[in-house]
Amino acid sequence: MRSPRLRLAALAVAPILFLGACSTEGGADGAATSDDAAATSMAPTGDVSELSVDTDGDAPAITWNDEPFADGELPFAVASTQAETVEEGDGDEVAEGQEVQARYIAFNGATGEQVLSTFEADESVTLDLSNENLFPAFLDNLPGRRVGESVLMAIPAAEAFGTAGNQQLGIGAEDTLVFYLELVEARDPLTKATGAEVEPEEGLPQVEADGESVAQITIPEDAEEPTELVVQPLVEGEGAEVKAGQTIKVHYTGVTFADGEGFDNSYDRGTPAEFPIGVGQVIPGWDEGLVGQTVGSRVLLVIPAELAYGTDAEAHELGGQTLVFVVDILGAY
Repeated sequence: MRSPRLRLAALAVAPILFLGACSTEGGADGAATSDDAAATSMAPTGDVSELSVDTDGDAPAITWNDEPFADGELPFAVASTQAETVEEGDGDEVAEGQEVQARYIAFNGATGEQVLSTFEADESVTLDLSNENLFPAFLDNLPGRRVGESVLMAIPAAEAFGTAGNQQLGIGAEDTLVFYLELVEARDPLTKATGAEVEPEEGLPQVEADGESVAQITIPEDAEEPTELVVQPLVEGEGAEVKAGQTIKVHYTGVTFADGEGFDNSYDRGTPAEFPIGVGQVIPGWDEGLVGQTVGSRVLLVIPAELAYGTDAEAHELGGQTLVFVVDILGAY
């Protein structure tokens, strides 16, 4: 049967700040051509070497030629990405493809306004350097730096959101972004669940999974089809708790409860799936069952039709069916 793929692939997105949304005009594949890219950035008006950072307050403050950034002779614009070390780090060297935990504050170079920050909430974000949707500035400039290092970075529009800008963040089509980042941690990304194994309740589908290939899911002959969502951790990961609105990275296997037949999995595609969770972009059973779990966990989900593809068998090929999934949560960003 044709794989519905959970509506995952078409909806997979990176976190809004880090999606390199280049112009959809120009190249045949939707990417901006070099001429288009050049047109999206205003003429240079400054240099990252003219910026300084004061970290004595609750949040870092950026100055431009010793004046508060917003009071400078705006707009501040660069022609290509510039990065300068503010303070050296003494931790491990960041490698290509790793996940980097970072704190940051970002400003719009055209207006001087702060657009996003993790400092007020004392949080950090994960920059997945294996994700090609991340701004090229991060992919190119973070490997080789060390944990503990802080960096000032100026990114022109052509190498960030392009002609689309970002209306939600108030970023126009020609606006340079100015970032101050502190590199907190670097680690190799998870490829499978890792943590303490959990003994599942009796009567549930039986699972054999190594995290490297399609999970084997067996429906016991006497198993009762549940009327409510079943969420059974099989491995409890030690990572952060998954929050609604994050993008999660998972490997998964899906079968029907009625006959145990597989209808979809991520392993055959050779790469984990990434998608927003808890915001109605996937079936409700996934939103309800995975928010609150921890990164590194393996979770068994038994999802009644009402929380899957509905009860109408004619509306969807999996309509009216209870579905069973085994999900390895590899990241949440």
